[in-house]
Amino acid sequence: MKRSFIEVKKAMYSALEDTYMRTGVGRGMQNYAEKYEGIFSREDVQQLKREVSELRRHVLKNIEQLYKQAIESLTKNGVYAYYAKTRQDALSILDKIIQPHELVVKSKSLVGEEIGVRDFLRLRGNEVWETDLGEFIIQLKNEKPAQMVAPALHIPREEVAALFEKQFNKKFSPDDLEGMVATARNFLRDKIARADTGITGANAISAREGTVVTVENEGNIRLTMTMPRKHVVLSSVEKVYPSTVDCVKAALTQSYFAGYDKPTYVSLTSTPSGTGDIEKVMVRPAQGSKEMYVILLDNGRLDAASSFLSDGLRCIKCGACQLVCPVFSVDGPAWGGDTYTAAIGIVWTAIVEGVDSAKPLSYFCLSCNACNEVCPADIDISGTIRLLKSSKVK
Repeated sequence: MKRSFIEVKKAMYSALEDTYMRTGVGRGMQNYAEKYEGIFSREDVQQLKREVSELRRHVLKNIEQLYKQAIESLTKNGVYAYYAKTRQDALSILDKIIQPHELVVKSKSLVGEEIGVRDFLRLRGNEVWETDLGEFIIQLKNEKPAQMVAPALHIPREEVAALFEKQFNKKFSPDDLEGMVATARNFLRDKIARADTGITGANAISAREGTVVTVENEGNIRLTMTMPRKHVVLSSVEKVYPSTVDCVKAALTQSYFAGYDKPTYVSLTSTPSGTGDIEKVMVRPAQGSKEMYVILLDNGRLDAASSFLSDGLRCIKCGACQLVCPVFSVDGPAWGGDTYTAAIGIVWTAIVEGVDSAKPLSYFCLSCNACNEVCPADIDISGTIRLLKSSKVK
């Protein structure tokens, strides 16, 4: 959604008065700051950072070759793999995969947010539920994500309790986090068990082996990709790495820089489910999904690769830059486009929505360089935003 500078300024000033939002963001950023030093000072984390930073440069130089190789490898694996140039192309592919009557469950996917997949499916008659707790909260509130890894960062526990009371017709104490999580778990597990299609994102995809790598803490991604009959992966062309080992390195780095000292689950998925337990003959399907689909979205990325926005494509979407940004600390998701917010999110807004949508947002960057200092891919985020400020809008 293109907005003028005056419209952006009005939204930013209005956000300053949103005490609930500022409370949620403030608590989340404080918790992140307390973990920050202990994680980033580890030598293994710093070594991964160096390797992944170099990997991201290689990916950017070979982006078209890698995503095309990934599609070939996935197809050989028995996966239905597609390249979608635009948002509408991706939705058209989904329209053919998912029938209107089906129950659909989703794990967190920024590409899914980017193309508006939940609203698209619901308008055509699908029941759709987010299985990530943060995305579930966002769904109940009908808002965009506040941050790349913690979409409900701006919603404090008091507001979550009120949302859950309305959804489940049950009283919750704001301090009873375990009770709220347990209630959501029971509700969403029932939806997952009955779902026809599960949609997930991907932290990384390997070109050579055609393997999708995901990292998570909740366990909802594993359930979403294995229990329904169909598993659909929504990802994007810059998420493709040369090998599976490279993908695992990137996924771990994203987890560490998101503020977690260790991931709970790392999953590698290359094919629909199968078993070779009878005479070593592979038979499909087994206990997991019967069909697997991968959609790799472009949506401005390949054009950006040859522009001043190219550095932004090295982003691994850990969200670290957002959690140290002083503007985000007071304005939260108000500082952003339709999907992406704050720091590198301003660059992503330019990539997927256009420079004219991001330029009015760029003027609120303080150029303090806090984002640059924490970025695991060594992206000059504030420098790219400065280029946005000086760019000419058609």
